[in-house]
Amino acid sequence: MAAPYPAYQQQNQPNYPYPPSQSVSPNNYTNDRPYDGYKANIGRDLTRTPSPTPSEAEELSKQGAFDWQKLSNWRFWIRREWLWYYVAVILITVLVGLITIYHTQIVHWLKPAADWMHQLRFGWLVPIAVLFVLSFPPLFGHEIVAVICGLVWGLWIGFALVAAGTFVGEVGNFYAFKYCCRARGEKLEKTQIPYACLARVVRDGGFKIALVARLSAIPGHFTTAVFSTCGMGIITFAIAAVLSLPKQFITVYLGVILEQSSDGGTVDTKTRIIDYTVIAITTIITIVAMWYIYWKMGKVKPTVIYDRRKAR
Repeated sequence: MAAPYPAYQQQNQPNYPYPPSQSVSPNNYTNDRPYDGYKANIGRDLTRTPSPTPSEAEELSKQGAFDWQKLSNWRFWIRREWLWYYVAVILITVLVGLITIYHTQIVHWLKPAADWMHQLRFGWLVPIAVLFVLSFPPLFGHEIVAVICGLVWGLWIGFALVAAGTFVGEVGNFYAFKYCCRARGEKLEKTQIPYACLARVVRDGGFKIALVARLSAIPGHFTTAVFSTCGMGIITFAIAAVLSLPKQFITVYLGVILEQSSDGGTVDTKTRIIDYTVIAITTIITIVAMWYIYWKMGKVKPTVIYDRRKAR
């Protein structure tokens, strides 16, 4: 009689001694069970990392933080959904042009209000209070207040007032975002890849990244929102905010220049060289810091996208 088909042969039953000689432990078992010379790996590779979404694949295809090929295409810059941005750029350009052309008339127009603030006993509290109010929510006008401070109180006192108002406003903004917008920040981190990359850089970098981000050209109110929703401590944020206050020097100095040009006064060569050197150094530090932040964001981007894929 022919031998039965192997699949129908009676399998050898394992011989388990009774009572057992050792305690039963999950470590004594394995998922690799032999069957006719084959091993079936049970439970292995049951889950697989989902493929990237189109937006994630597009982000991964970028070389660095920017897609230079897309930026070089004019269609990237002409979009219907960016209409409000175009209007804002036009208004800012017109405003800067008017200030440049009619700066003398503007100074004379602001002179009564400037003299009134300067003569008040606690007039120096006015710009600090205005800068604090402009931080809830972040509103346009911070630079105008800084220019007025330079116009009324001069370079160093004006800079001190702007620095104080900026710091108080940023601390208040930090707590406002921390307790009122935390859920919004978590939602942005889940939906916006650039925001998620910046949040990851902030969490991993600590104080160094906080200081570099504050010194960069990234708007201060935006970095404050990221810091507060990422769990950064107030002490770390406060130190970084104080060390980044020299960024306000340029706008205050613009008010000093407007005041001097309206009076027909001149500045000695040594002072002018020092002022321009400070402005140049501040500008260079701002640009380099922004480049460093974007470079760090590009480095963590693959990890962020992989974590997003695993979470799905």
